[in-house]
Amino acid sequence: MSKIVIKRAETPEDIASVRSVFLEYLQFVEAYLGQDLSFQGTEKEFADFPQTYDALFLGTLNDVPVAACGLKPFKSGICELKRLYCRPAARGHGLGLKLSQAALDEAKLLGYTQMYLDTDHGLKHANAVYEHLGFCDIEKYYDNPMDSRFMGRKI
Repeated sequence: MSKIVIKRAETPEDIASVRSVFLEYLQFVEAYLGQDLSFQGTEKEFADFPQTYDALFLGTLNDVPVAACGLKPFKSGICELKRLYCRPAARGHGLGLKLSQAALDEAKLLGYTQMYLDTDHGLKHANAVYEHLGFCDIEKYYDNPMDSRFMGRKI
């Protein structure tokens, strides 16, 4: 049986693992979309990593870092779920759902009342995870030149 652990990344080693997963996510998304995500401020984000986040979450499968997501402040009372990604070899274990739930739980503890996210319409599994957690379509909440799906939910 596979051992899955979801934890808040706080040690330098765990933070480095999250950074590695996030960079792999960027490569995946940019290849998938055929577009650069620098409009999201990724250069500053990774130069100052992890200062732009309130919390980082790491998922391990049999003690190997395989998935991650971040909780980022957006504006008063509202945070964003960012960079949810699971490496292909570890998919099918529910890590995306578990990481998203951990981020929602932490957001509530931090006093947020809403969580936003954006995703691509074609990422069917990610969309299903977000819908399962109660996220609904919302208006575009930041300047994004892509045809993204914007979602949100109360916490």
